[in-house]
Amino acid sequence: MLRKLSCVLLVSLLACLVFAQGCSAQQAAAPVFAPEPAPVFRVLPDPLPRGNPGRVMAEGLPPGAGVSGTFDGKPIFFYDNKGVLVGLFGADVMIKPGSHPLSVAWKTAAGAGGTERLDVTVVDKSYGVRDVKVPQSQVELSAEDLERARVEREQTSKALATRSPERLWSGEFLEPVNGRINSSFGRQTRFNGVLNPRPHAGADYLVAEGTPVSAPADGRVILTGDHFFAGNSVYIDHGQGLVSMFFHLSRIDAVSGRDIKKGETLGLVGKTGRVSGAHLHYGLYINGARVDPPVFRQMTAVLAGDNPNPAAATRAGAE
Repeated sequence: MLRKLSCVLLVSLLACLVFAQGCSAQQAAAPVFAPEPAPVFRVLPDPLPRGNPGRVMAEGLPPGAGVSGTFDGKPIFFYDNKGVLVGLFGADVMIKPGSHPLSVAWKTAAGAGGTERLDVTVVDKSYGVRDVKVPQSQVELSAEDLERARVEREQTSKALATRSPERLWSGEFLEPVNGRINSSFGRQTRFNGVLNPRPHAGADYLVAEGTPVSAPADGRVILTGDHFFAGNSVYIDHGQGLVSMFFHLSRIDAVSGRDIKKGETLGLVGKTGRVSGAHLHYGLYINGARVDPPVFRQMTAVLAGDNPNPAAATRAGAE
């Protein structure tokens, strides 16, 4: 009887050992899923001068991940730049210095995701004041001219609110003309001694009348016209909230509703509208924020480089 009990216990023990080994083998064979690393977000330049463009870089996200964001409530659209997702935004020339919220949301193809808030420090920047002499009728507007300006402002505001989802431009932006800037972005203007509270929202290039003006990047012409203040004007949508504009032309070659290529002539320099002489006014908006076009061009040059240098981009944004 004792011998039979010993045999039963031995068989039971062997069965337990076999079962335990089987469980260990199954556990060893089971795949181990490591959590996806959290993405890293950087804002450049930091701090950001008012009137300057900025960018937020999203690194460490797997292919196919979606990213969106906002800066001061305005949308940020992201695009892939050599494996790094880049979103452009602007600190409007009239933005109040201080801390401004930038939020980013992301989601991977596997369903992981999250949000992150990055506070952007906007610092003041002195742009100076200029004096311009124009006919007094362009300072003290008649009722007819005031109504014309109001209607045109509604048209241009609609164009500047364009938010095409796709990015139409690529690479480095070009200078629209070869010439020196005689009135820089951000300056306030005294017209016949009367200070305009709105700062100069573009860069004025002093070049001869009739000089061809080139599109700085690929895009779509969204508005052309003869406007009271801006004269003959062209507005180009470059996609994802980026809109450029060109004022005081003597001739318009661009056609509203048609695509335009980088380097293509959009018109000729002139002196139409409220001006004191022939020049080109070149403006640039990022999702409604007025930014300095030459500084933006410097940033696109860095992004288009083979080895983008964040430090160089920071210096460019601070100049």
